[in-house]
Amino acid sequence: MKKLTLITLTLLLTTALVLPPATAQEDSTRWGLPEGAILRLGKGRIGELAYSPDWTLLAVASSIGVWLYDAQTYQELTLLTGHTGWVSSVVFSPDGGTLASGGEDGTIRLWNVATGTVRQTLTGDTGIVLSVAFSPDGGTLASGSSDDTIRLWDVATGTLLQTLTEHTDSVWNVVFSPDGGMLASGSDDATVRLWNVATGTVQHTLTEHTDDVRSVVFSPDGGTLASGSGDATVRLWDVATGTVQQTLTEHTGRVNSVAFSPDGRTLASGSWYGTIQLWDVATGTLQQTLTEHTGRVNSVAFSPDGRTLASGSGDAPVRLWDVATGTVQQTLTEHTRWVRSVAFSPDGRTLASGSGDATIRLWDVATGALQQTLTKHTGSVHSVAFSPDGSMLASGSWDATIQLWDVATGTVQHTLTEHLRVHSVAFSPDGGTLASGSDDATVRLWDVATGTLQQTLTGHTAPNVNSVAFSPDGSMLASGNWAEICLWDVATGTLQHTLTEHTRSVESVAFSPDGRVLASGSSDDTIRLWDVATGTLQHTLTEHTSIVSSVAFSPDRHLLASGSWDDTVRLWDVATGTLQQTLTGHTESVESVAFSPDGGTLASGSDNGPVLLWDIAPAAPDTVREDINGDGVVNIQDLKFVAAQFGQMGEDMPADINGDGVVNIQDLVLVAGAFGGAGAPAVQAAAREVLVAADVAGWVAQAQTVALTTPAYQRGLVVLEQLLASLEPEAAVLLANYPNPFNPETWIPYELAEAAEVQVSIHAADGKRVRTLEFGQLPAGIYQTKG
Repeated sequence: MKKLTLITLTLLLTTALVLPPATAQEDSTRWGLPEGAILRLGKGRIGELAYSPDWTLLAVASSIGVWLYDAQTYQELTLLTGHTGWVSSVVFSPDGGTLASGGEDGTIRLWNVATGTVRQTLTGDTGIVLSVAFSPDGGTLASGSSDDTIRLWDVATGTLLQTLTEHTDSVWNVVFSPDGGMLASGSDDATVRLWNVATGTVQHTLTEHTDDVRSVVFSPDGGTLASGSGDATVRLWDVATGTVQQTLTEHTGRVNSVAFSPDGRTLASGSWYGTIQLWDVATGTLQQTLTEHTGRVNSVAFSPDGRTLASGSGDAPVRLWDVATGTVQQTLTEHTRWVRSVAFSPDGRTLASGSGDATIRLWDVATGALQQTLTKHTGSVHSVAFSPDGSMLASGSWDATIQLWDVATGTVQHTLTEHLRVHSVAFSPDGGTLASGSDDATVRLWDVATGTLQQTLTGHTAPNVNSVAFSPDGSMLASGNWAEICLWDVATGTLQHTLTEHTRSVESVAFSPDGRVLASGSSDDTIRLWDVATGTLQHTLTEHTSIVSSVAFSPDRHLLASGSWDDTVRLWDVATGTLQQTLTGHTESVESVAFSPDGGTLASGSDNGPVLLWDIAPAAPDTVREDINGDGVVNIQDLKFVAAQFGQMGEDMPADINGDGVVNIQDLVLVAGAFGGAGAPAVQAAAREVLVAADVAGWVAQAQTVALTTPAYQRGLVVLEQLLASLEPEAAVLLANYPNPFNPETWIPYELAEAAEVQVSIHAADGKRVRTLEFGQLPAGIYQTKG
């Protein structure tokens, strides 16, 4: 047994810093975050969704009532019932205390959000309630109806203030001015009306249009109203006087959409005949006519900085315009049939697209120029994927082959032929293995270097394996087919989990960049987010109205993009499951979506051929469950909190990270795995201040006995080992005691680089030994011993 003696040369009378004792355990309620629950929004026919102003609640209108969810955890709170028909519109009051819902049954209900009870049932409408809107102060509710009326209601009492009956046809939308003093309404009767909200009287009836008005918008300062009409004109109205300031007449067909720039100086208008006009609001002069579209322009929208205008048209592509120059930024249109799959090269410079025209096209992302057309396939190309180093491209086709291409030369390296029709291909993170899914109900793993078959995975219970994806560390493979997802251990080929919440075919699967979440898109029109470690469902996303054909995570993991047969691309917040944006440029089914490596660009391909490139703003960082104290970072404090709760049992405990009802080593390891970097100096410094090496060594020993091989758990174990290493000194050293030795007691700190039998000798100023302390055999670590 090794014996180590630490000898002080002299203990002099000194002033020493007295370190405080370990921080006392704080009240657990201070740290608590609600534990997530399963979100299921697919109950009944879904209508509008609305978030409360503080983003704590989500209301979902459906054919069976209004569902209320916790917007942070997506736990289902209650179903508000009472409407006898489909609920068409929901909106929260500005203070979030009241929810208004309008229905097919002609009623409006005002709900007490806290209790879920009906405060008032408003029954004046004789038609379908098409729109409801609160005034900015929350005191008044406006409703528009198919019975040609607008109604103003007192929210506090539920009494009808006014019935506004000037319209002679359906009122499709109602909107308050920015200051809440005015209400604008647009109708099929070809008029726009401006109402005094306080009195309920018509201030102005705007009658210059000669056809229906379905697009109205206030300028940012509220002084001007723009309206677009079927009479091919745009009109700018002075809100104060109701007079026409300008009549903009350059369009030759129906104006479908109008939008002000964020600074209010420019107005964009889109027409049925494919033109977009940019107008100077102050003068009414036409600045530019954008003519690239060949079909009707259905929508126009400015970017928040006002520099880019997006337009959607019946000619298929969405076009992104530079407002300053009027030039199109990107539209890729070489394919002659639908684009089934798109993928960015690892360096983000090249985009590959696979099409029903049996070709693959390689594009220069910066310029949009076509680089190569690959033509070996004889059937539809359903999937393309770059190798991690970008040197190879894999393509899967309905001609029953997989082709491995040399990207630089465009030549075929290997042709893989074991499958029937191939739906999906994916490279492993190290590039050595290719996975493929096929109509033959199998997943096959191929050696990329040789093109030989390594394994055939046969656990699916139905044909058509539509999608395959590797986890970021390559240890797991996900595959989706009819209503099920299989999670496989790649090394052994064994089935780990079968996920069965989808009710129809799984079209696409994707792992988040950290490997903790799996997203799946299905022909049941939903997207589901799964916890990879446990196989449990986290969220169900239900905004799409048709098949979800493709899902992809942004590189920072905060956003999920989805493409659907409802012709839209949607962007979702991964942490909360909330919809962030709906991109509406495609006019046919969206078959594939992919993020560029820097996350700034999203590519989407559709059934009508073009590939669209979208500029994506970065998402705000999300809140993760491992951040127990809610300070925005997962760190040593969260680790200490879990350790202090070891052995506690119950429901909804913040420290029970995996939700198994008990706080134990598994929860601690999952917290460690969510650290931003255990080797960082700041983490090491924090560890030295609050952790004891012996405790961390115990955690590591316990963690090693748990037979979990999930990426999240293994990552956490590595972090704990790194923390332990940072706590183990490089040499044996005795540090200055505190306070001075002439006090009744003193603390003697010392560090051990390895296990040893420890003895400390205390000497007087003249060198004479006055005491020897025997501490026995101790493991490596940092110690403070009372002497």
